[in-house]
Amino acid sequence: MLAGCIGGNTTTETSTMVKLVNCKGQGAMPQLLSTGELDAVIAWQPTPAVLETKGIGKVVIYSGDLPPKGMWKNHPCCVMVVSEDALKNKDYAVREFVKLMVLSAKEMEKNKTLAIEASAKWLGVDKEVEEKSIPTIKFISDPKLIVNGTLNFVEVMRKQNALSGRLNTTDRDKILNTLFDFEIYNEVVKEIENNVAVDPPYPPSEAPTLRVAHLPSDHHAALSVAATYPELFKKKYGIYLEEVEPKKKYILYSQGKKVADVELTLVVEGGAKIMTLMAQKQIDIGLNGVPPAVFAIDKGTEGKIVCALNSEGSAVVVRKDIPVNNWDEFVDWIKEQHKEGKVVKIGYPLPVAIQYVMLKSALDAEGITYSE
Repeated sequence: MLAGCIGGNTTTETSTMVKLVNCKGQGAMPQLLSTGELDAVIAWQPTPAVLETKGIGKVVIYSGDLPPKGMWKNHPCCVMVVSEDALKNKDYAVREFVKLMVLSAKEMEKNKTLAIEASAKWLGVDKEVEEKSIPTIKFISDPKLIVNGTLNFVEVMRKQNALSGRLNTTDRDKILNTLFDFEIYNEVVKEIENNVAVDPPYPPSEAPTLRVAHLPSDHHAALSVAATYPELFKKKYGIYLEEVEPKKKYILYSQGKKVADVELTLVVEGGAKIMTLMAQKQIDIGLNGVPPAVFAIDKGTEGKIVCALNSEGSAVVVRKDIPVNNWDEFVDWIKEQHKEGKVVKIGYPLPVAIQYVMLKSALDAEGITYSE
C-alpha cells in the first residue's frame, strides 16, 4: 500500500496498463514521485509547479489539452458555492463579497503579478513556483462561462452511475436550476458597470458574519489578492477587506460602511469536506471545485454556485527520470511498460475531483486500460 494513498482493487487484470491511485489530497505526491512509488500524478496548481521547481517531475500536458481533443478546453475548476440559508438571510453581505471577488478577478486579468505575489505569500511558497503556476490558470468569475463544462461533467458522472439524487436527470434546465444561481452575479455586474453602490439594509452593529471556507490553492487567488491588497480595492472601488487576524478574520467594507465580519477557514482535506461543512451549516460560502459541489448538491446539500473562480489550472506530471517530454510520448511509454509486464501507477487527488474524471476520460480516449 502506498503511503498516504488508497490503491483500490487488490487484483489486477493482465490487460491493465495503469493503476489509478487515490492520494487523498496532494500533500503526499512529491514524496511518492521522489521515491518511485508513483510514476505520474494529475494535480491542480500549484502542485505541478512545485514538482517542476523542485526537480521532482515534469509536466507533460496541461488539463485543457487533455484528450478527447477539445473536451476539456476551458474546463470549469473552482467556484463559489453559497448556502441557500445565506442567500436568503445574508443576501446583501453575500452580494458584496461576490462583488469583491469579481473585482479581484478583473484586477488579476490585467495584472497577473498581483496573483503571483499574493499567492506566494498566502500559500507560503517560493515566488518562482507561482511564476510557473499562475500563467496556467484562467481566472474568471462569470458562472455562465462554465455552464457547458459543468453539464459535460454531470453527464459523465451520470453515465458512470455516480449521481443518484437531484442531478440524475437529462433535463438541462433542471440541472441548471439545481446547481446555479445567476441572479447575484448579474446584479453585481450591473452595479459595477453602472458604478452603483447599495447601502447596507442594517446598521453596522447588526452586520452578519460570513463564514468562508477555502482550499490551499492559488486557484483561489481572488481571495488572497483581495486580502493582500485592500488599499487597491478601497481606492479604486470603495470595497475592501480590513484585516483583523491574518488569513483568518476580516471586516468587509463597502463605501465606508461595514458589510460583514468575514471568518476564513482553510480546509486541507479538499472540496468534499467544504461541502460537508456547508451541509452541516457550519459555513456560508465555500470556495472549492465543481465536482464536490455537484456531488453534494446532488445528495441534497442546500447550496448554489453563484460565480466561477477559475478554469483549467491542472496538469499531468511524470517522474523526472521517465524518458518522456509530452503526453503522446507518455502514452507510448505506458504501452511499452505494459509489453514488459509492468503497470504504470498514476496518482490523483480525490475521487470527487475533476482531475480524476479528466484522467479517466483521457486514458479511455487513448485506449489505455486501468484499474483502481
